[in-house]
Amino acid sequence: MHMRWPRARRAPAGTGVETGVDHEAAAAAAIHQITASRRRIAEAYEVERLRIERDLHDGAQQYFVAAAMKVGEAQLTASGVTAQLLDDAANNLRSGLEALRRTVRGIHPQELTDRGLVAAVESAAAHYGPHATVRAPHPLPQIDAPVLAAGYFFAAEALTNAAKYAPGAPVNVLITCDSTLNIAVADQGDGGAQFVPGRGLEGMRDRIAAFGGDVELRSPSGGPTTVTARIPLLLYRGESGIAP
Repeated sequence: MHMRWPRARRAPAGTGVETGVDHEAAAAAAIHQITASRRRIAEAYEVERLRIERDLHDGAQQYFVAAAMKVGEAQLTASGVTAQLLDDAANNLRSGLEALRRTVRGIHPQELTDRGLVAAVESAAAHYGPHATVRAPHPLPQIDAPVLAAGYFFAAEALTNAAKYAPGAPVNVLITCDSTLNIAVADQGDGGAQFVPGRGLEGMRDRIAAFGGDVELRSPSGGPTTVTARIPLLLYRGESGIAP
């Protein structure tokens, strides 16, 4: 005697099964579209930032160098008031060139490209003295350049903010990564920091929001102040960010 198993049947229309599947597919497609859009915006921003850096490095900086060389040649034969004016011009050119180089480094720190995020943040922290420390307990996965740049500039801005409002106080930077790149900067200052329109912290929050991320601020009276950025890795479904 053969047993006849019932055939699998599609759920009747109106049961909500197809609707649930359709909603899931639509949600996945919407997430994919949002991720793609944010990637395009982030990549366009990175391309423009690199263009500005290249133009300053290869254009304006070279004019400064050429002018400084010509002033140096003129100094060899000048005397009196003319020599003093040329000395002043040379000093101004050196100051201007150094300011331009700081601007170029601020637009795109070469160390970020050469050595990665942690090393670049460590280099930025070193400018504030031995009381600023950087920790990254685990190796970071492969992260797109726009996200790395956003993380670096957040850390640099937060360090500058700490140096301004809590000078000399210990500052700790913690860098981790899961589904987001997480950077926390904590200083042992007096606290009381808050988001103010048009000011540094608010500007940081706006820039991170462009990546779909968020910035959290904890700054009770008496301190400490901790500002944390969480930046999505802009991965599509199925991507891991791990280098092949």
